[in-house]
This record gives sequence, C-alpha cells and structure tokens, in this order.
Amino acid sequence: MFTHKLLNILIPPRCVNCGDSVDIDHALCAVCWKEITFITEPFCETCGQPLEYATSGKGNTTQCMVCHQYPPPYDRGRSLVIYNDAAKKLILRFKHGDSTHLAPSFAAWMKTCEADFFKEADYLIPVPLHWTRLLQRRYNQAALLAMAFIKVIENKPVYAPFMLRRKRRTVSQGHKTIQQRHENVSQAFVVPTCYQNRLKDKGVILIDDVMTTGATLQECARTLKQVGCKKVFILTIARALKGH
Repeated sequence: MFTHKLLNILIPPRCVNCGDSVDIDHALCAVCWKEITFITEPFCETCGQPLEYATSGKGNTTQCMVCHQYPPPYDRGRSLVIYNDAAKKLILRFKHGDSTHLAPSFAAWMKTCEADFFKEADYLIPVPLHWTRLLQRRYNQAALLAMAFIKVIENKPVYAPFMLRRKRRTVSQGHKTIQQRHENVSQAFVVPTCYQNRLKDKGVILIDDVMTTGATLQECARTLKQVGCKKVFILTIARALKGH
C-alpha cells in the first residue's frame, strides 16, 4: 500500500484517454468521463439493450421487442456503455492500437454492473480469434479483458480460453447486414472434444469488447449450448444501439 502511494506521488496517475492528471490508476478524467454514456436502467434484461421505458416480457422481466419475438441462444447479457464515438475511440485503441494497458480500466467498468449472473458462472471464456488473426494481431483483446475481469470480481470462475475455438477464419463483420453477419459466423466455432463433458450443466460468461448485432456472441452461445452448457451469459464493454 505504501509503495503504491509512493509511486502515485512520483508518477501521478493519468487519464487513460487524454493523459490529464487523475486521482486513481486506470481512470478517466472528468471531461473524458462525461463523453462516455453508461447504460443504466431500464434496459433489456436479456440482451442489455437500453430502453426508453420498461416493458414486460416473459415472467415480468424487462425485455426489448427483439428478444421478446426472437429469444437469443444466450440467457442474459450486459454491456456497460453505449458504443458512441468516445467509447469507440478507446476500444479501437485497445483492440488494434496495442493499448493493452486499458484492460484493467475496462474490467473495472464491467464489474460495476454487478450482474447477478456473476455468481452463476463456472467458467469465463473470451470470444476466440482464429489462430491466423491472433498471429497478426499478437493478442486477443477479449482474452485480456477476461484476465483483467477475473481479478476484480469476488466470485472467480475458472478462466478457460481454450474451451471454445474458432475453427475457421471469418472475414470482417464491418459493413455487413445483420443476415450477412450471421451467415459469416455460422458454424465458425467449436468446443474441443476434451472439454465437452466439463461444460455439461455448467454456467459460462462469454467476454468480448463490443456487441454490435450480436451475431458472433449468439453463435458462440449456440455452440456452447449444443454441448450441454446450462447457462450462457454475455458481458461486453460496449454495445451498439439496435437500429444504429
């Protein structure tokens, strides 16, 4: 504790976005903080989509119309912020700009939602990259998020990055329609045979940086459910608003 305080005096903490002085490590300054839009209630209890007003779904849960009409293969999902320009700038730096030091900041944000499914998870699985893309990028941002997140939550599921594998390389999802995105990732994932029995009747949290249409996360969840996973939960830093 003393060493940490001494380091903060010698090397004051800086805003992870603009570099201005802040009070604690891995934080945003007040100006940058205002540009981030955190998702608060009401939101869909199934996918985490922010709502203008609460609507009742099955079992009196608050649910968006899409989840009500087309239930996703996962059980519940949460995202912390809306994928606006400010969030996009930070996440793209983390994802493509080698700003891996942002992982603890994002993990702290993700913890604040205190979702009840944190206690139901046996395994924490990052959305995998295909091995060829991993060689190009040198790191999987979802894996870094998962490793940082597991350090800050009380109930610690087993970090299991190899339980889900991307068996074929998919092209970028950018500029694709919703249907094209689902087709692009269809049957792109597999649970290796050696892990299938371990996942039966277990709870899993899938970690990723952004939920856009949800196509990739839905395909991952579908793959896990097919081998007997009892519960699959989704947790991301940000999500794009449906229809945008």
